[in-house]
Amino acid sequence: MGWNTTVIVLNDALGNIAEDPDFGKKLADAVQQAPMNRGKRIGVSAHSKRGGIHIDAASVIESHHADGTAVVAVGGNCATVLGEVYTRSHHKPEDKIELLRALAEREGYSLRKKPARGKRGVTNKGA
Repeated sequence: MGWNTTVIVLNDALGNIAEDPDFGKKLADAVQQAPMNRGKRIGVSAHSKRGGIHIDAASVIESHHADGTAVVAVGGNCATVLGEVYTRSHHKPEDKIELLRALAEREGYSLRKKPARGKRGVTNKGA
């Protein structure tokens, strides 16, 4: 099936990315390094025509086989790989729950659904 790679692009660097004729090659090189880097972020710089540079215009976060699903938290211009799970799908609501359950179990936790609530927060035990 191939491989998938997670990349963060900093929107603030789009001007430099658009002007850097070598950005695509630098990104491709970083993506090719990702499987050997074992989850270590690889920064990709972008140069502007005016001589400026954005050191981490993009970052390659992880790369995984397309049979797996990587769960990645993104924020604050960085990302954390929460885990990789081999699932067939993650598009339907029930698939998402299975993915969360697998990640929780891997960390020693269990996932359970909250009990149904009736009016005024009373649990419907007999329903």
